[in-house]
This record gives sequence, C-alpha cells and structure tokens, in this order.
Amino acid sequence: MAFTARSAPYRVHDRTSPRGGLLLCHGFTGSPQSLRPWAEDHAARGWAVELPLLPGHARTWQEMARTDWTDWYGHLREAALELSERYGPIAIGGLSMGGALTLALGEDPRLRGRIAALVAVNPGMTLPPVARFGHLLSRVRPTMAGIADDVAKEGVHEEAYDRIPLRSVGELHRLFSRTRRHLDRVQAPLLLATSAVDHTVPPTDSDIVAAGVSGPLERLALPDSYHLAPLDHDAERLFAASARFLDTHVPAPEAV
Repeated sequence: MAFTARSAPYRVHDRTSPRGGLLLCHGFTGSPQSLRPWAEDHAARGWAVELPLLPGHARTWQEMARTDWTDWYGHLREAALELSERYGPIAIGGLSMGGALTLALGEDPRLRGRIAALVAVNPGMTLPPVARFGHLLSRVRPTMAGIADDVAKEGVHEEAYDRIPLRSVGELHRLFSRTRRHLDRVQAPLLLATSAVDHTVPPTDSDIVAAGVSGPLERLALPDSYHLAPLDHDAERLFAASARFLDTHVPAPEAV
C-alpha cells in the first residue's frame, strides 16, 4: 500500500474559541487516514483535534518492527498531556489498537482529571495464544499477511502495511494484556462502539471492555460496518453519537 498525505498527522488548533480538545488514535499497522473522516467531522463541529501518527507506522514494516508498545503509548500520552495543558480536560478516541491505547490512557493515574471522556471503536483486547510468541517467531518468519481493508462499503481502502512484523504482534499482545488487566481503573465516561461483523477484532472484545471498566458506560451498535467503522456505512452514525457524547461529558475550556 502506498501512503498518501492523508496518512500524515492531522491537527486543527486554529480555533479562537474551540469546543474542547479531542485526541484520536489509529490502529495497528494503520495510519491517521483511517480516522480522518472522524477528525474532520469533529473539527467542523468546533473541536481542537489532534490525530498523531504512531511511531513506526506509515513508513515501512521494518521500521515498525523496531518500535515497542511503550513507544506507541508514550507518543500518545505526550499528545494527551500537551492537549490537556492547553484545553483542560480532554476527550480521547481510538479505533482497534487505538481503542486499546485510549483505554490504557484512561487507566493511567497520572492522567486522572485530564480526561473527561473516552470513545473506543472496536477496541482490541485479545489475540490468538500464539501471539505471545511473536518475538520468537519473528526470528524465523519476520512477517505475516496484513489485516487492512476490513470495510463493508465498496470502493473504500485503508492505508496500512501489506505485511505485519511478527515482533510487533508480540508487542500488541503485551499492550492488550496489560490494558485488559487494569480495565477497572477506567473511570471516565466511555462510549463503546461495536460493529456487528468484524473480521479483525472479535466483537466479544467489546464485551470484555464493558464488563471491566468502572466508569459510566454507553454502548453503540454499528450494524452495517465491519472493523473500520469510521470509513464504513455507519460512519455518520458513529460521528453523531461521538459528538453528542462529548458534548455531554467534556466541559468547555475556561480559557485558551
């Protein structure tokens, strides 16, 4: 897959009176392109939006293989700190692995009080047992087939790697396991959106999240989309629900 300008980080901070700060996070081996419609929709509604590119993504799979889950998390955490310093308590949303990272930020006690609301779309929580051996397997077989384009809508494509580094699968397993263990630390209000049919992340992973978090929970069904819901038939349904949820739970900045 050739990456285009839509895979670059997206940032809208030029509002004189923004509704608030929103940090969005893309998925494993993907890029900001998969969340650009969501980011652009909320920017048009007045939000100051930050959609970063995670380390190792939208370049080469070899570069991704040199990163760890802590690199992905640390990059997103720094963006959350910067955004909250500017706008007060912020909202964070993510897709797939980005949903897991969103929940991981919600678990972080150092961010308590900085996060007003969370939105997780088809968040990953589990992988096949063999994933824990990704680091070892990568010594024999560096990559496996990619997971892009899980979209029901015809003519829509995801900008993501065609091959997945197996070492990174091991890192993804570590992220999922750690996040799953501490879900009870998620106290911020959560909108949990789940596609009825998902060939990438089992819909039951959302049930794990719903059973584990301790804060207020609202669920949203996405009946006509596969994994990449922000690019799929239910995109407008998702964006409208996200906007309403954030308006309910995120306080307007006192000063910018």
